[in-house]
Amino acid sequence: MTYKESCILDNQSYEDETGTSRGDGCMTDSFNDDNSSCSSSKDASGSFSSKYLTMKRDEQELEEWEELSESPKHFYVKEKPAYAIQYSDVEAMKEKFAKLMLGDDVTGGTKGLNTALVLSNAITNLAVTVFGELWKLEPLSEEKKSKWRREMDWLLSPTNYMVELVPAKQNGANGGIFEIMTPKARADIHMNLPALQKLDSMLIETLDTMVNTEFWYEEGGSQGEGKNTSERERKKWCLPSLHVPRTGLSDAERKRLLHQGRVVHQVFKAAKSINDNMLLEMPVPTIIKDALLKSGKASLGEELLKILMAESNSGEQMLKSLNLKSEHSALETINRLEAATYSFKERIIQEDSGKSPVRISWSFMKDPLSGMDKMEILLDRAETLLKLLKTRFPNLPQTFLDAAKVQYGKDIGHSILEAYSRVLGSLAFSILCRLEDILHEDALSNCNSPAISSSPRGIVLSEAWC
Repeated sequence: MTYKESCILDNQSYEDETGTSRGDGCMTDSFNDDNSSCSSSKDASGSFSSKYLTMKRDEQELEEWEELSESPKHFYVKEKPAYAIQYSDVEAMKEKFAKLMLGDDVTGGTKGLNTALVLSNAITNLAVTVFGELWKLEPLSEEKKSKWRREMDWLLSPTNYMVELVPAKQNGANGGIFEIMTPKARADIHMNLPALQKLDSMLIETLDTMVNTEFWYEEGGSQGEGKNTSERERKKWCLPSLHVPRTGLSDAERKRLLHQGRVVHQVFKAAKSINDNMLLEMPVPTIIKDALLKSGKASLGEELLKILMAESNSGEQMLKSLNLKSEHSALETINRLEAATYSFKERIIQEDSGKSPVRISWSFMKDPLSGMDKMEILLDRAETLLKLLKTRFPNLPQTFLDAAKVQYGKDIGHSILEAYSRVLGSLAFSILCRLEDILHEDALSNCNSPAISSSPRGIVLSEAWC
């Protein structure tokens, strides 16, 4: 007897044994069936069904409630996966979801992480496993592509059951009107998840087009070896070495790569926009919030505070005054600015609502609101500088405040969307960097190339993709 036949027999015997085990004479449905003939008014996931019941009185007691509508089990009708599910895939799925339920604590103790954080980490780790740092522009192997699609389907599956309850009225069989709560797909999931899946497909398709190219890679040796390369690039001796023809890329190839760059740049901006919106929706943890409110100007530091308070400085002048020499120093500056702006905003809100814990007397000053005015000006300049820094360094690691929101976040929907948009944005940025490398190498080989040779390296050049 084959394994498949034994599974069928086991399943039949199980149905025979448990078919009427609910005690109400209703047959249980199969796992994949969308319609259930018997269900309670509140299922195991906590979502209420859209059923309402009509009461009728008889001589002794109330009759049983009548079922008038069926409740869907999920709100996203998904097509069957394009990949074939094998026994090994089922075992891998069991292992992955067992770890998710344990909160990454294999001891099964009390040190497990919350579900939202575990799912966020799982999406991040999957992206690292499949894409890595993407030092080559080439199609993904079928194995990696299948793994990405299959396991992302698993990790995104909780969103199929996320609903929000909205009030509605329905006429009863006896003419009465009943107020019920009907489930509706969560708005943020319904709007953002299909968009992210489309961006995902676009990035995979971009990698799939990187065949029969005029550039190629060789293992070992630093990129641009023998040319004017920076010290940072010469240290990449262990990375694949990029090569283009001696005469440079053809016009058709260059035009194709520039077009791909524009498409990926739009994907990058869309993913970043969704990620920024999700982070804005996620609340600041109380433990962090209390600490930030007490810091205020202190979190800026003397040097940064002096730059912000200089009246003659514009946004660009403030950016030049910072004299940032590395991404690490840029991230540290952004952390300081985010902490200060959050503190200023909260204090202004508290002052406006009369709930400020500290009431400062300004009786010795002509203008009693000058203190708050100065804080608002400082806030405005800090936000301007923060926006410029994030534009100049678009793919920095998560800031302290954002990382804290993810770590302490409880909303599973927010965590899934944040992690998915973050890994897609990172992948898009990596593709842009590799395209920039190719166009830069082309410019070194062909002095007449209209590519981005005159621009500094190390920054994704938005104007090149516009």
